[in-house]
Parts: sequence; C-alpha cells; structure tokens
Amino acid sequence: MNNWRFDNGSKKKLRGLKRRYKTFLKELEVSTRTIPDLNASYRGYEHEHLPLSGDYIDSKKTPNSIRRAIVQALIDRVNYLKNIKKEDHIDYRIFTAITLPQMFLSTVVIMPDKSWVEEFCERNSEEQRWIPLNNDRNLLKEWHLNAPSNFEVKGYKEIISDEDYYHEGEVWIIGKLS
Repeated sequence: MNNWRFDNGSKKKLRGLKRRYKTFLKELEVSTRTIPDLNASYRGYEHEHLPLSGDYIDSKKTPNSIRRAIVQALIDRVNYLKNIKKEDHIDYRIFTAITLPQMFLSTVVIMPDKSWVEEFCERNSEEQRWIPLNNDRNLLKEWHLNAPSNFEVKGYKEIISDEDYYHEGEVWIIGKLS
C-alpha cells in the first residue's frame, strides 16, 4: 500500500470500527440497489458518495485493512451494477473514482456513455489538473484488490491549486470504461 498520509487532524479515538463498516456496507447496498434513470437526472449522470463520515475513513487511526475493504466493496458494487444493466442501459459506463488520500471524496459514478467518461477524466485547467500516472502503477495490485478481468484501471495525479488552497493526491478510476 502506498505510503499515503491519512490524517484528518482529529485526535478522537475511533470506536465501533466493525459496526461502522457493516453499516457502510448496508447503506452502500441500499443506495446502489438499482441503476438510476439518467434521463431523469438533471446532471445527465449520477454519482453516489461514500455513506461514511470523513472523520472515520480519513482518520490516521483507521486501519488500512478497513480502507482496503471499503475500496473492495466499491469495486464489488460497480460489478453488481454492471451485471444488472438492462437493454436501455447498454451504453452506460459504471465505475468508482477512488481519491487518495482523501478517501471520503470517493464515489460510484454512472455515466450515459464512453464520451462522458473521457470528458470526466480530462481535467486540465489552472485550478485542477489530472496527470495520467505511469502504466506500471495499479491500485489493484498495490492494495491487493480483486476486480473482474474486464475492468479497466486508470490512475491520475490530481493537482488542485486555488488562491488559498493547494492539494496533491491521486484519483483511481476503476470499472467498465470502454
């Protein structure tokens, strides 16, 4: 596992790790039970944030095994959604966007087609840039995760630079993209 510094600044003791993880799994299952109708979405796509507290997932006291299990659960839900696609969802692209070190910002994303994914991954403004990572890097291998063989993994170095804010991290896109 990469040497990410997970630290949200909280010094509070973490209690109920197993309970919170089980609750996360239940809420993730409920929120991703069906594929939404993207025609009814005002954005044209849908995304589901982690049903978790940022204090929990981004705490330096949260074990990496829990983080790994959460990412694996996201990959499993993407696979589930891919498997329940109907005829009218055939062009939909379903993936998870894992953000590191701020895992709280990770999402499950459903887009209408491949062109939306390409546009989503193209971030090259002064405020936000995504630079493709070397093909030798692979989050699945680094974190010992499992994904279907037809899933693609794309990694990006994310740089956000604003007047009073600067952030560097990684974004990993995992799912059926093409």
